[in-house]
Amino acid sequence: MDYFSEYVIPFGGLKIGIHQYEFEINDTFFDAFDYSDLAKGNVKVTLSLERQARMLVLNFNIRGTVKVTCDRCLDEYDQEIDGNRRLIVKFGDDYKEETEEILIIPEQESHLDIGHYMYEFISLLLPIKRVHPDDDEGNSTCDPVILEKLREHSAENQIDPRWEKLKNLNFDN
Repeated sequence: MDYFSEYVIPFGGLKIGIHQYEFEINDTFFDAFDYSDLAKGNVKVTLSLERQARMLVLNFNIRGTVKVTCDRCLDEYDQEIDGNRRLIVKFGDDYKEETEEILIIPEQESHLDIGHYMYEFISLLLPIKRVHPDDDEGNSTCDPVILEKLREHSAENQIDPRWEKLKNLNFDN
């Protein structure tokens, strides 16, 4: 059985109106994606699908945690994610992505695979800079050994005083 069959929605027989779905995303979900930055997580996705005569409006509510690598100390930590995303599916002649939010599928289609969309939405909710959060007192929770090494190396990279004197030259004359 295909693991992603759980994320295929048969909309062909749905009545016009709003339909609710819930998905529990775990490590097995992330393992199914090759070359993924995400390998572990526990995320709940609530999907509200509005079936209309000529389109589907999918509203995703995504909440949970995923394990990511800290950009500062390279240690893993749990990153909380919480957000909403929308996907509008229109019916047309061929498959086409009009925009990031609008998808056109052939009119004869009756199923929609949302697994890769959920993966993309989860990835988009991650911060660009991934760093361990600070504790309650404002101190970094990164690996202290690595932080000390970073401090040592940043002290070595101070500006040579000979170059510092060049900043005082006035070239406006």
